[in-house]
Amino acid sequence: MKDTRYIVYIGLLASLLLILVLTKDKQYDWRVTYAHGDKNPYGTYALNQLFASVFDSPVKNSYQTLYELKDSLSRENIVILSGGFGPDKEDTKILLNYVEEGGHVFIAADYFHGSLADTLGLETSDSFFDGENPLLQNDSAFLHFVSAAMDSSQRFSYRRNNIHNYFSRLDSVHATVIAKNDFHQPVALRIVKGKGSLILSCTPMIFTNIYLLKDENHKFASSLLSYLPKNSTYRTEYYHLGRMEAATPLRFILTTEPLRWAYYISIVTLLIFILFESKRKQRVIPILNPLVNSSIEFVGTLGNLYFGRGDHKNIAEKKILFLFDQIRTQYLLNPQHRDEELILTLAKKSCATEQTVRELMTKIDYVYAMEKISTEELMELNKAIENFHQKK
Repeated sequence: MKDTRYIVYIGLLASLLLILVLTKDKQYDWRVTYAHGDKNPYGTYALNQLFASVFDSPVKNSYQTLYELKDSLSRENIVILSGGFGPDKEDTKILLNYVEEGGHVFIAADYFHGSLADTLGLETSDSFFDGENPLLQNDSAFLHFVSAAMDSSQRFSYRRNNIHNYFSRLDSVHATVIAKNDFHQPVALRIVKGKGSLILSCTPMIFTNIYLLKDENHKFASSLLSYLPKNSTYRTEYYHLGRMEAATPLRFILTTEPLRWAYYISIVTLLIFILFESKRKQRVIPILNPLVNSSIEFVGTLGNLYFGRGDHKNIAEKKILFLFDQIRTQYLLNPQHRDEELILTLAKKSCATEQTVRELMTKIDYVYAMEKISTEELMELNKAIENFHQKK
């Protein structure tokens, strides 16, 4: 009956938690994730849907580095979105070799740095930190194409605090400016190397949900992506999110919202069950006093009784009887027949000297022969018994 009550309590608590989760107001996560499955403002779920209209085949999402992807690539496009892009020398070498052999790569990042930026002669700057800082005069930023292949008359509007980076240095011989901001600063480039090309943008925010779904901004994003050929496309999110694959079962559970809630509810339910069960079954442990060895006290009491009465022979006989019992149990001998054979056998088995055993038997015979014995004679018998036990 008690177990049923606890189950009802736990069920009510789990139901209450579920109701609170389902009825709470929708909370948006304003972190910049660029994650392909993230429907929050700065995720790229809408971009993932836009890919279908730009490329012939679905985009393959990955969390691997360029070095790890090299064996999987033939002539596929590569798309990378990141807050900052600065691959190491090995990744840079793989990337540039892939482009020279005919690959096409699209990279959008707020900042380009490291060996790739040095090799391509690129430098990105932030307009907010320019000396005159004219951006404070207007809350909106506008981007437009300058390439002859695109419509340069249409302007696309974004929030200024999200679109404020530009290419402050570029290789004018190899880089072609595709788009600029409303301060005529380049924000998108196309660099041809060997048989392939690099399309670079320093405004990755334009690919997030909040801007792709605003007005006709999706046209600007799709036009930039159209510089890539209609090949199979890989998108790696390693350079912004790191390794996000569910490498373990627990990580898969924690990255899937329904499973995550089920996991948390199970943990809380288990803890509540343990709490109730521990309170229900725990009892006060009584303190048990150790058993008292009363034999010594009993012997002391009897000894004092006989000694006070002066009955020394009675005490001696009881000590002899106790000694005989020990001889029977330990050495398997009958001490009632105290002859020469007993003395020799007991001396061998007890490891006491023959003289000690002989003196002990003499004292015992003397006690049995006398009607009374003195205190000194009792002490002598006791000493003879102790000498026997001590193997003297």
